[in-house]
Amino acid sequence: MIHSDEKVLQMARSLLPSKNREAARKERAVANRTARREARRELETWLRYGDMEADAPPNAPWRKGEIELMVYGRRAADKVAPFIRWATARTRDMPHQAREGYVRGILPPGVIGRHAWSHLRQENAFTDPNEIEASREHWRYQRLRVLKRERREMADALRELLLQPEGLDTLNLFLRDCTALWASRPSRLAWIRGMPPPPPRPLYGPHDLYPFLDSIKLEARGASFLSWGRLESPASWVRLFLQRLKEHRGRLPALRATLEAEGVLTPLRPPWPPPQRAGAAGATWAPFSSLTTRVAP
Repeated sequence: MIHSDEKVLQMARSLLPSKNREAARKERAVANRTARREARRELETWLRYGDMEADAPPNAPWRKGEIELMVYGRRAADKVAPFIRWATARTRDMPHQAREGYVRGILPPGVIGRHAWSHLRQENAFTDPNEIEASREHWRYQRLRVLKRERREMADALRELLLQPEGLDTLNLFLRDCTALWASRPSRLAWIRGMPPPPPRPLYGPHDLYPFLDSIKLEARGASFLSWGRLESPASWVRLFLQRLKEHRGRLPALRATLEAEGVLTPLRPPWPPPQRAGAAGATWAPFSSLTTRVAP
C-alpha cells in the first residue's frame, strides 16, 4: 500500500498522458491545415479579382471553436475517476474554503500539479456554492448579450438581402426545403429525439424582420453554435443561409449554386408552359398526353 507524498505524486501522475492524445493531435493538425488552406484561397481570390485600393483582404479563418472542442475531447478522455475519489476522501471533513488550499498544497508543483487541479476544480466538492451561482449568472448574462448582438446582426444581413429582387423568395424557398429535408430524416438525427422543430413561418418583408427572428427562437435548445451546419433547428437553418451568403459576398446566383450543391435548396425549374418559338404565333400549348394520343380520322 502506497501512502504519503509518493501516493500523492502517483495519483496526480495517473492523469498524464491522456488516452486520446494521438487523435487530438490529428484533429488539431486537420483544423490548422484547413484554416491555412481557406486563408490561401481567400487571398488568391482577392489578389485576382479584388480592388487593391478599395477592397481590404478578407479576414483569415480562425478555428477557435474546433480547437476548443478538440481540447475538451482530449481532456474528457483522461482517467480522472480514481484521482477524484481519492481527493474527495482526503478532504471530506474539511470546509469548502479550506479544501482548495489543502489539495493544491499536497499536489506537486509544475505541469502535473496544475493539470490535476484543473480536473479537480470542476467538481462540486471543491467549488463554493456561491461561486457556482455567480458563475451561472455570469454566463447567463453573457449569453443574453451574445443573443442580442446576433439578433441585430442577422436583422442587418436580412435587410441587405431584401434589397435584391430575388432575396425574399430565395430565403423562403430555402426554409421550405429545409423543413421537407428535416421531415425526411430519421428521428435519431434530431436534437430532441422524436420531436422535430416546428416549421418556420416565411419572412414577409422588411417590416417583419424582428418578429421573424423571434419566431425561430435563437435561444432555444438545438440553436446553439454546436448545431452550425447540422440543420438541427430553424435558427440553425437561417444561420447557415446567412453564413453562405456572407461567404459569397451577397451574390445570390453563387449562393443558390452552393445551397443546391449541398442538397438544401431545390434547383430552379424552367417556366411551364414553355415560351412559344418564333414563327409559331398560332400554336397553343397542350399536355404531353394529348400530343402522343392518336386522334381518329
